[in-house]
Amino acid sequence: MPQFFEYDPLTGIRTDFDADEDGKVTLYRTADLEPLIEHNRALRNAGATDKGIKESWWLYAKIPPIVQLQLRAKGIDLNNQEHLKRAMQEINEHYPELKCTTKMHDGKPKLVIGGY
Repeated sequence: MPQFFEYDPLTGIRTDFDADEDGKVTLYRTADLEPLIEHNRALRNAGATDKGIKESWWLYAKIPPIVQLQLRAKGIDLNNQEHLKRAMQEINEHYPELKCTTKMHDGKPKLVIGGY
């Protein structure tokens, strides 16, 4: 059974540690995303970020560090503009609850993607 290893208050990521009889070590990383999902849902339902499209800015999604790690494991670097289209596809398909808008984006325009 995994045991608590550490908690990072900056990222909200909790790490648990487990080792089997053969000495194989597994680290489990988890985070509570419910407050962020609720916040994003409120922004999305209000259309609060949509007017930014016409003003050359748009808060498309808030991506917490735990999801950034998951994207990185899939080969998607949010700081690499060449990965933007793939990142948008991944968000639209697998992380729609992180979106702050109901609109779709295909990743063509140059965007600055920041962390949580």
